[in-house]
Amino acid sequence: MNISELIKMGEEAAKKCYKNSEYVGEYYSGQEYEEWLTVAIRFVELNFPGDTDTKRFREIAQTANGFGNDRFYPLIGILKAFNEYPPIPVKEDILPLIKNICMNFNKFDIKIKRRYGNRETIKINDEHDLQDAIHSILKLFVDDIRPEDYVPSYAGGNSRVDFLLPKYGLIIETKMTNNVLHDKQVGEQLIIDFERYKQTNGYNHLVCFIYDREANISNPIGLITDLEKLSNEKMRMTVFISPQ
Repeated sequence: MNISELIKMGEEAAKKCYKNSEYVGEYYSGQEYEEWLTVAIRFVELNFPGDTDTKRFREIAQTANGFGNDRFYPLIGILKAFNEYPPIPVKEDILPLIKNICMNFNKFDIKIKRRYGNRETIKINDEHDLQDAIHSILKLFVDDIRPEDYVPSYAGGNSRVDFLLPKYGLIIETKMTNNVLHDKQVGEQLIIDFERYKQTNGYNHLVCFIYDREANISNPIGLITDLEKLSNEKMRMTVFISPQ
């Protein structure tokens, strides 16, 4: 059933259950009308959860049987509005999951090296290894991950991002520190990346994971604070540094 069919069903139920009393005037009352109201409430709550008009629809529909157009018309009006202008789905907040993965990644790195019988394993030696590992872990939770898509040019060059999560409007960028990549260098790279990424249509959140296994970042809190200050109305920036 779609909304148009639900509206038609309601109009037919209203015709069949139409009443006209000398004392109370015109109204709708009957089993078929009551059944339509129940079906309509269920349909709206399943298809448009959390919308303000969904709550309003339920409040009106629960007491509509036995009343007239003052309640029937608003119900039909809400359904027509949903049909013409469906509400934009609220994006699920995946940030807590990503934070958990990033902040506990070092535990994974340590554990994966300690395989039974010294079997071959994954070694996180550079950013490419880090990207592969994060991508694999994310695939346990997210179906649509688009790696290494081009983003708009900035200052004469193109850039590839590590991962795009289109469902969540989110970009993930990973960095792994080493003996030449410290606070200043990582910060400068991410500032340039941020300027590029904020031009990417459909995305409004950049999450940066800095894997600092050898403790090359001297002031993690300061770096996080400085980078997250870049957030603006076009792009939000969240930074995780692990381990700390």
